[in-house]
Order: sequence, then C-alpha cells, then structure tokens
Amino acid sequence: MWLWILFAAACAVFGYNRVPDTRAAAPGGGPKNPARKPNIIFILADDLSSNLVGYMPNLLAMQKEGTTFSNYFVTNSLCCPSRSSIFTGKFPHNTGVLANAGPDGGYEAFNAHGNESLTFAVALQRGGYKTAMLGKYLNGYLPLRNGVAAGWNEWDVAGSAYAEFKYNLNQNGRIVHYGSEAKDYLTDVVAALGEAFIHKSAPGPFFIEIATFAPHGPYIPAPRRRQVSGALRAAIGRIRHTTGLQRPEVADVRPSPVTGRH
Repeated sequence: MWLWILFAAACAVFGYNRVPDTRAAAPGGGPKNPARKPNIIFILADDLSSNLVGYMPNLLAMQKEGTTFSNYFVTNSLCCPSRSSIFTGKFPHNTGVLANAGPDGGYEAFNAHGNESLTFAVALQRGGYKTAMLGKYLNGYLPLRNGVAAGWNEWDVAGSAYAEFKYNLNQNGRIVHYGSEAKDYLTDVVAALGEAFIHKSAPGPFFIEIATFAPHGPYIPAPRRRQVSGALRAAIGRIRHTTGLQRPEVADVRPSPVTGRH
C-alpha cells in the first residue's frame, strides 16, 4: 500500500508562532530575532495513485509553489508498518510492526512494542505544540475499544471507515456515530474538524495530521462528486485492475522476503 504525503507545512498560510529567544546574547551581539515555531499541517492520503494527481487542481497548485520529492523511498509499502515509521522515525524491524494485523502487526503490535510514547506527537507536545490527529490512525484501531493515544490534544479517529459512511469516530474519548447522509462523508467531516482546530489553535504553534481513508477502495466519492469525468473514471478503473483492491484492506498481507512485493 502506497502512502502519499500531500502537504506537509502550512507556515506561509498560517504564519509562524513567535516565542521568546531564551539564548543569551553573545558579546558584541547575538540573535535578536525571536525563535520561530512553524505551524504544520500534514495531510496523508491512503492509496493515492500518481495518475490521479492530474485531476486534483488544489494539489497541482501547491505542487507549483512547493517541493516535489520524485525519487523517495519508504521503509515499507504496507500500510501499518509505513505509518508506524512515520510516527516514530524508525524502521519496521525496530518498531516491531511488520504487518497490518496479527501478533506482529497493526495497532496492537505498535503499542506492545512501546511505540506510543515515542511518536513525534509526544515530542511536539513537549515542545509547546497543540496537536491533532484526525481520520485514520493505525490498522486495527477500534474507536469503541481503544482510547486517545499519548501526545494528542485533539483526537478524532475512526476504525475501518473505508466506505466513508456509517462509522464511529472517537472524538476525544467520546464515541460519535455518523450515518449515511451527505454531511456524514468522512473526508468532509475530518476536513471540517481540522479547520476548526486550526482556528481554535491560532496563532499556534500547532501540528495537525489529517489522514484520510480516501481514495482507498472501495473508492467512495463525496455525493457532490459522483458525476466524474470519463477520463477520471477510466483512471480509477486502471487502478482497480492493476491493484485488485476491490474492498477495504483487512488482510494480513506481507511483502515477499525476496521481492518486497505483496
């Protein structure tokens, strides 16, 4: 499973938070400008294929103004091992998360190996940041059973909500059920929650991760987007054909020890 980072920093949009510079000025002068802590927005899409980028005008606009990493590598192309690496900065053999489920995979393995207290969220919170986790956390997370992870001031996380409707969201420890109306579309829900968090936390410093389940199969668009162009429909069809992903990812899929493919 490939994870695509869409937009990692919103410093220019939301500005910097200035904090007093506690360093003593050196004789003859020293740093006089206050230190800056950037506000950060991290958007993580699930199974976004590169041939869909051309149909995303907002992403294309950000691409022109930002930086594209065209030759990058991931620690593991499986979902949960890769997400665990993002959270901790560790390789899968160090996080102990080697699969999406089972004794050595998923949310349970992540916690069993003591990773929850070692995430960037904990470090940022200690550094004075307000932090928010929205959408998809780790495979195997169950909103009704599992609580708020360490390091997060705002927590709005779903379980296996690939269908985008009829899901439960753990909102700071309170379970909220969403139905099948247009307003319940999960990607829109987390977008609105993210916007509210930004306004509530301004001027910062704040960090927010919005991890969508989209466009992972079963490829459910927002109701207002159901009339898609023929070219886009063909692109989605090619993704289905090449990946074989017709249903939410629940299997304990492991990469081949030789090829790394799955």
